[in-house]
This record gives sequence, structure tokens and C-alpha cells, in this order.
Amino acid sequence: MARSFSILRYQSLPVTSSLFVITLRPYLSTNNMIDWRNLVKKRETETHFIVEGQIAVERLQNSSYSIDKIIRIGKDLSRDEASSLLGFHFHRGYLAIARKPRNPPLSEVTKGTLVVLPEIADPGNLGTIIRNANALGGAGILLGKGASPFNSKAIRASAGKLFDLPVRRAPDLISDLTEMRKTHTILGASLSKNSVPIEDFQPISDQIALLLGPEDFGLNKTIESHCDRLIHIPMSRGTDSLNVASASAIFLHKIQQCLP
Repeated sequence: MARSFSILRYQSLPVTSSLFVITLRPYLSTNNMIDWRNLVKKRETETHFIVEGQIAVERLQNSSYSIDKIIRIGKDLSRDEASSLLGFHFHRGYLAIARKPRNPPLSEVTKGTLVVLPEIADPGNLGTIIRNANALGGAGILLGKGASPFNSKAIRASAGKLFDLPVRRAPDLISDLTEMRKTHTILGASLSKNSVPIEDFQPISDQIALLLGPEDFGLNKTIESHCDRLIHIPMSRGTDSLNVASASAIFLHKIQQCLP
């Protein structure tokens, strides 16, 4: 049987506000109660995902995402039951059930500096990179394989900034990279012998795509072959790499400084 969700009607307040003005339509049946509780427990399905905490829910409200329900902890759901469903002690006030947006076309994520993540497995790293991109001039995120941006850990790590940037999951990343080379300078973070220090990088275009591989083995040779330049962060004291999320902030800051 198809799931149905109680539809939310609300008045959105500025992100700086600490209050919500919420009016919920009454539930139609007991089955609806079971559905949203199951979704809270699963955290993510093919069509929906959960947002945890007041700040993230406020940012969700102020985005273009569709919200099916906001759950007030202590009123719609007890703190004990919320903690039981989520698997940890939850005290952040609100949960939201939101619908996943459509997967945007490549043209919607390539209007400026783009961060490309072929295979980031850790949702915490993914969320932090999304937050960094939002803060440091990134215009969109292009994903290959790896973690879901709608994973609860990714959303928490992004501080709700996921809702401010277009995110595309490429059905065929190589095809997307081939198309992007027509308009973008593609930079790959790499420690290969052809890589140049980031401080020596000079952009040849104001349209940049930054490729970051997983920190355990980096970009593979096939992906590197689609890059126009390979760059790295010089390090000292025997350190050979940084966490990929930390590296993303350094790369994006340098790119932002170089662009006109």
C-alpha cells in the first residue's frame, strides 16, 4: 500500500528566529502515524529523508524543498520515543520529514565553481564539504558513487547548508566530466608527479570544477585523465595528506582568491 503523509502548513520565520509558527493538518488515520514513525526510524528512503534539530529544520523551511511533516519532540513525539526510534538521545526540539528533490540536470550545478566528488564514502565528510562549498564560493555539488547527501549525518555535518546548493548524482560521471570540459577548467586534487602546489595555480577560466577523491586512495587514473590540472597542498613535518573535508576548504579558499 502506498504511504501517505500528513501535509504541513506553516509560516516560515527568519533563520535567526528561535520560534516556529506551525499548524498541522489533523491525521487522517492511525496508519499515517505508523508511516512517519517508520520513516523516522529508517532515516532515509528512496523518496523521503529526515532532518534533525531546530536549526536544520529552520533552514529546510526557508529552502525550496517540500516538507511533509514537522514533528515537535515532547508534543507530537515523546523524547523517549524519539530517542528509541533514532537510536540516540535526541533533545533538539524538532524533526522534519522532507521529500527528496529531483536529480538536477548538469546545467543547474555548473554555473560557477563546482565541487566534484567521485566516491566520498563517509557522510560526515560529504556534509562538511557541502558546508565548505557553500561558505567558500561553491555553486554546486556533483556526486559519483558514495554517501547520500540526505543521510542524517551528512545533513548534520552540512549544518543545513545542503538545502542551499544544487546537488546532482551523476548517472555517468565520466560523461558529465567530458561535457564539463567544454566550459570548465577541471582541477584534480592529487599527489601524482604531475601535480603542482595550490599556491602556484593560476586559473585559465572563471568556471572551475574541483575534483576531490576519497582520502584513502584519492582520484583514480581514469578520473585524473579528465582533469586539466592536478594540484596539491604542500605539507610539512612528514604529513602526507589531510582529511578530504579539511583539504576542500583550503582548495576552495585558494580558488576563490584567484578568481576575478
